Amino acid sequence: MFRINNLTYKYDKKVKALDNITMDFEKGDIIGIIGSNGSGKSTLFNNLMGILKPTEGEILYKNNKLKYDKRSLYNLRKEVGIVFQDPEKQIFYSMVYDDLAFALRNIGMDEKSIKIRIDKALEAVNGKEFIDRPVHSLSFGQKKRVAIASVIAMNNELILLDEPTAGLDPESTKAIVEIIKSVHKKGKKIVITSHDMNLIYDICDYIYVLNRGKIISEGNVEEVFIEEDKIEEAGLELPWLVKLNKNMNLPLFRKEEDLYDYWSENFGDNLKIITK
Repeated sequence: MFRINNLTYKYDKKVKALDNITMDFEKGDIIGIIGSNGSGKSTLFNNLMGILKPTEGEILYKNNKLKYDKRSLYNLRKEVGIVFQDPEKQIFYSMVYDDLAFALRNIGMDEKSIKIRIDKALEAVNGKEFIDRPVHSLSFGQKKRVAIASVIAMNNELILLDEPTAGLDPESTKAIVEIIKSVHKKGKKIVITSHDMNLIYDICDYIYVLNRGKIISEGNVEEVFIEEDKIEEAGLELPWLVKLNKNMNLPLFRKEEDLYDYWSENFGDNLKIITK
């Protein structure tokens, strides 16, 4: 997959949006890239997709250096899909079906196969009822699901998710999380940016922490989040399960259910009082 070597990207001669960063996406199956606004997360994704070109350094995909001619980028985007933070940036057609069909038609797929792909993609995001609806009739959360469906329909090997739960209510957030987990179970590699540290803690297995375009920490989930000073330096908060470990001297749990099991085993019926 992607390897990034000493990547620097400048928007002008003075400002470095990315500053000499090195990453290897083989280190995890669901990789989190976290940092506050302006840390360089979206700029990184745009570099990976060839929308922007590095000022210095290199990006390799499957051990081959990225090329920026039209054909090379076309082939890259057949294997790597991106879901932008704002779904409006990637929804171009007025009807959901036509929007999902656009990229598939562009690669020469026949209409029967396109219909099958779209049906499966919408089923994967629990959105089959959207198929004949106009895009403008969808809520923001529903548009996010359609944007994810467009990537699923392309059967990309790697999916980049830029703030997939931003602006969503709790119910829509839960739906998106379940979609991400389902896509991962089907063998797809995922790289996700988010301000939601509870989400990152829940689904990621390796994390890079960006601050002002530089990597200030990286490692598996537990290693990164126990470095509270680095998380604070990046302008972020600890996940709630990590806060329990830090402030209540409890074990470090990865899942909410692990906490409940531990409490039930050690405190028995007192759990019922707390969870009422």
